[in-house]
Amino acid sequence: MSTVRALLPALGASFAFTLSGSGEKLAFQPQAGSSLTKSYTIGGEFVLDDFSLIVDGQDIGGMIPQIEVNVESESRIEITDAYQAVADGRPTELLRTFEALAGTLHMDVTPAQEDVPVITSTSSLEGKTVAFHWNEEEQEYERSFHESGGDEELLEGLEEDMDLRIFLPAAEVSTDDTWTVELAELESLVMPGGNLQMLPEETDLDEEALRKFEELFSGFGEELGDMLEGECTCTFKGARDEGGVRVAEIAIELEVATTLDLTEFLDEVIRTAIEQGGAGEMVEVTLDTADFSLDFEGQGTLLWNLGAGRMHSFQISGEATMDFDLAVSLEAEGESHEVDASLELAGSMHQDVVAKE
Repeated sequence: MSTVRALLPALGASFAFTLSGSGEKLAFQPQAGSSLTKSYTIGGEFVLDDFSLIVDGQDIGGMIPQIEVNVESESRIEITDAYQAVADGRPTELLRTFEALAGTLHMDVTPAQEDVPVITSTSSLEGKTVAFHWNEEEQEYERSFHESGGDEELLEGLEEDMDLRIFLPAAEVSTDDTWTVELAELESLVMPGGNLQMLPEETDLDEEALRKFEELFSGFGEELGDMLEGECTCTFKGARDEGGVRVAEIAIELEVATTLDLTEFLDEVIRTAIEQGGAGEMVEVTLDTADFSLDFEGQGTLLWNLGAGRMHSFQISGEATMDFDLAVSLEAEGESHEVDASLELAGSMHQDVVAKE
């Protein structure tokens, strides 16, 4: 009898272990002192799907010769993260080196009056190393340049999470378990690394206009979570071997929409362009509406390295539409005109991330 009683605690512990081990724990826990290089490729391909132009209440869109517009964009972000210290599911000391930051945008218009140049973008952060220090009391990261100087304004919009931890479940999961991700948390997906201040290398915009351009998208990133509508569902597909690495597979279903009000920004750009052209006293332009909307439905896969406790790879792709709606009031040479224009671009977007030690 005493022997059975003595075995009961062990049997209970064994039973509890069996239950707790029935699922997988997907946690962020890279070894302190380790480093990881992550290469992001983000792109999109769009064609003009619809266009309308109404001047003073008259639809004149049909009078314009039919045109075809194709837009292709691609951004490349490569960073190396050195995890100096890790605790509570986050780096507490992180050194991030921006190895490469570049983007291209090409628009092909048929028929075209002249060739449209490829717009290339770069960032002054390229080649810099930024230190992220977790302030436990303030519950936020402090950012500084590491062993180098730099414009402090470059640090303001940077975000630490480029490991896509937002998609991890809060508890152990078994195959086919599902969970949702709050859309407000998707900034690290839509804007990896935050505002990297990637600006066009060659443009007709002056320095002031470029500054306003940067301010616009900086503010957009800060308010992005509040702008998103839709849903994001994750499903655990189980664990498997991937090139000799045991990984967990998370399938992602994403449906998201956002609208950005460009009125104030474009109004200032138009006024600046008119003044620089010397027509400020002859033409008065009022931009009443300038809305940009993006809708995206896609599927993705996050592979999580279970042994190393960090991302292995990620990819997501899907169909998207972009809508631009403009309403402009013009006054020139004693005449007033109202112009309403809209266009819709339809296509696809994708994001791929590869991690390597």
